[in-house]
Amino acid sequence: MIGRIKLFIILSAAIVVTVILSVSVKAYANDKKGKEYRAAIERNEAEYVKDIREYLNDYGFKNAGVNLTKEYDKDRNVTYRLVVNHHSFEYASTSKIHNMENCFYEKADEYLKGSLETEFSF
Repeated sequence: MIGRIKLFIILSAAIVVTVILSVSVKAYANDKKGKEYRAAIERNEAEYVKDIREYLNDYGFKNAGVNLTKEYDKDRNVTYRLVVNHHSFEYASTSKIHNMENCFYEKADEYLKGSLETEFSF
């Protein structure tokens, strides 16, 4: 009788340890995937800002300030806000600003997973 109790305790402990290890391994794998996903998003965001800076330099707005921020709503949807600052925007034509905005949105479709708002300041 005591032998059966010991066997039952050992088997129960083995099952508990197996379940705990299984859950821990799955949680670690999910966290690792999450970190990799977030790192990929951050790389895309950095690449987007880099491309915007290059575009602005080529378009005649050298050394423009470029700031990309993001905000999540309650459903975890992201909205990016791109603020571009250059003293010459004050003198830029409406069509030139509109062309730049179109480019920013096209590039956002390539890199960003969310909606984009733009702002120009001088």
